[in-house]
Amino acid sequence: MRVRIKKTPTEREIDGVSLKGMLPGGVRDVSPELGTWLIAEEYADSEMRQSAVTDDQLDGFFNSARRSLKPRERRAQKR
Repeated sequence: MRVRIKKTPTEREIDGVSLKGMLPGGVRDVSPELGTWLIAEEYADSEMRQSAVTDDQLDGFFNSARRSLKPRERRAQKR
């Protein structure tokens, strides 16, 4: 289950799971039980959006798109 943390839990751990890194704005993949608890305690909301594209994935996309350009187009793109 994916949740977006709204506020830092006051508990340090729940059922042996550390809550130390649960910072507001963060999106975490957690077990359904922990996710349900975080939502019920109003520490988190369910996150339905797809995960963001990483910088590495974008770099690969732009590099492959750039390689497909002809040399003249690459020079024009640099300006």
